Amino acid sequence: MKARILGRILLPASLVFLAACQTPGTKTADTQPAAPAETSVQAAEQGAPVAVFLADTVNQPGWTPVQIQSGTLYVNPQPIITRDDLVGVQAGTNQEGTGLLALALNNVGQKKVTDITTQNPNKRLALVVGRTMLAAPNFTTPVTTDQLVFAVGTEQNATAAARAIAGVDENGNPLAPSPAAAQPGVSGGTAPAAVSPAGN
Repeated sequence: MKARILGRILLPASLVFLAACQTPGTKTADTQPAAPAETSVQAAEQGAPVAVFLADTVNQPGWTPVQIQSGTLYVNPQPIITRDDLVGVQAGTNQEGTGLLALALNNVGQKKVTDITTQNPNKRLALVVGRTMLAAPNFTTPVTTDQLVFAVGTEQNATAAARAIAGVDENGNPLAPSPAAAQPGVSGGTAPAAVSPAGN
């Protein structure tokens, strides 16, 4: 309950920040306050693999090309954020109904994001859940918040992703642990599947 109340306070502020970091012409989260989060759960150990990677539209040495709807995105195979950096996950919508997924970061995760976005301006943060890239918004200034908020198309997409990450079903019951729950990755010649969130 405390996380849900906290999410109602932090999510609108995070949306304003992340929306300001988007490139014109890219569908982004609106800067208006978001509706209350529908799903707010702790990032459980047994959930789907989750990671955030540094990405760019320009080829970088050693980065993996991933085909997306608008062309090719090049993804650094070394994740910035993994499950170990999360303290929670929330799903909700903005006022237009776009699904939003917020990853709450611990202090270590927040420092990693701040450092990497300071050292690599004008790149993207690619969210991968399982083997699916859900979003890759760009940033122009360092990201210093304790949450990463991603526009993922619909509220259903956001809710499904939050539940998968948390490892719970639609009733909040824990899912059986997956025996092969490895961290998502882009190395070894197999890149994550890219998807275009519904509604884009």
